[in-house]
Amino acid sequence: MRGTLNESQAAVLAVLAPGGMLTVAQLARDCELTQYRARAAVSALCSRGLVVGGRGRRNARYEITARGRSVLATRGRAFFPRPAKARV
Repeated sequence: MRGTLNESQAAVLAVLAPGGMLTVAQLARDCELTQYRARAAVSALCSRGLVVGGRGRRNARYEITARGRSVLATRGRAFFPRPAKARV
């Protein structure tokens, strides 16, 4: 698992990237994941230091870290490729 992102984790990072703090329920809705998959992704990302927040409270909120932004920029490209530039 080290060094890789799965699709759920990449989606969570992408949703958190613009900023702000979101609950697991909000992440699940915005990423179009089940709450179980969103919670699993957040847990994995927290353990890797890519997301911080929420110490066990039901409505805990999470935010992306600088390291998470860096990983999304490098490894997230596989899930969110940039659109090709139009040739003129």
